[in-house]
Amino acid sequence: MSERRNGMQRFGGRIANFDYVKMWGRNAKVLVATEILFAVFMSWVELYKAIFMRSLGFNEIFIGFVLMLPLIPQIFLPVLGGYLADRFGRKSVLMSFDSVGWIGSAAVWVVVREPAHAIAAALLQGLSTTIYGVWETLLVEDTQPEHRASIYSTLQTLYVFSGLLTPGAGALVSLYGVELGSRYIFLAYLLALIAMFAARQVLLRESKIGKLLSSKESEKSGVGYAEVLKAIAKHKKLLIVFILTTIGGMQYQLSAVFKPLYLSDPRALALDEGIISVVPMASSIPTLMALFFVVPKLGLSRIRKALLFCYACGVLGLLTLVLAPKGSLALAVVSAILDSARYLAVYCILRTLLVNTIDEASELLRAKVMSLVIAFPALVSWPMPLVGG
Repeated sequence: MSERRNGMQRFGGRIANFDYVKMWGRNAKVLVATEILFAVFMSWVELYKAIFMRSLGFNEIFIGFVLMLPLIPQIFLPVLGGYLADRFGRKSVLMSFDSVGWIGSAAVWVVVREPAHAIAAALLQGLSTTIYGVWETLLVEDTQPEHRASIYSTLQTLYVFSGLLTPGAGALVSLYGVELGSRYIFLAYLLALIAMFAARQVLLRESKIGKLLSSKESEKSGVGYAEVLKAIAKHKKLLIVFILTTIGGMQYQLSAVFKPLYLSDPRALALDEGIISVVPMASSIPTLMALFFVVPKLGLSRIRKALLFCYACGVLGLLTLVLAPKGSLALAVVSAILDSARYLAVYCILRTLLVNTIDEASELLRAKVMSLVIAFPALVSWPMPLVGG
């Protein structure tokens, strides 16, 4: 425990010159370095996808249906992905499903005009859920536990930095209108994905554990999900962190689906479609400060208090958004700033705690545990977008 805490403190001391990156495994370096191509344009796509569909004349019920579709395969495909990753190796499974799912989905969104096109794009995106847990497994394997906090902090820094660039999407929408501006966003996203996957295909390597489990001589990949669930249940700390991570993932999915529509809908806040890009940008600033100056110094003894504080801020942020009067951009920004703490808790603090706790049980379980963390939130929340619509 003290070794991990000291590792996080050392990370804080080296953050200015990025020496901590030298402590990462090769795959962590490759995945984090190329993720910026995904993060920047994905934030643009998620912000304007629902608004784009509304501009095509699709009603809220259909929009909710389309946004629900990727959650249905997310119930079972990550479970399949965990098995395939242990059986055939992390890299091959990751590249196969990830590239087809994301590139195919982005290509269809560029040309969407009919409801059937939107459904096809959503189903292709759902295919990529097969590797959500596999991606995160490859991210941390071959890196020592005491250095994984810096991986998650840097990764989330990239996503938060991407939020600062969302006004670029707003500028395209303001300049070309919602429909054409959104198509330009989807096209830029498609080109970025092609570049990212090309780089990963060349630079990624199979992890040591992946080689062990996928080798013909190994019988360890035969561990089924029933045994994995039993192992989680027996390990009290892993069970608690697993439950918290699952709940956090479910909350984020639900809030991310309808927030852009709520901000711009005439019956809700009624903000201009071009100006709502300021909201994620505003939330990025305090999150960046926390990632640089708070999280690296966060010892394990303070994690519980940090999580409670982050979730309290998240609840307050959601209440602020719901109670904000029509046209109140200022309160929408305040809400986003407060809610950014919840995002920090789920995708940085809890994620680091989870992958390190898995090692305490058995590192051979990682791919399947991470796949379950992806599948369980979808199992609970998949009908919510349709109900919300």
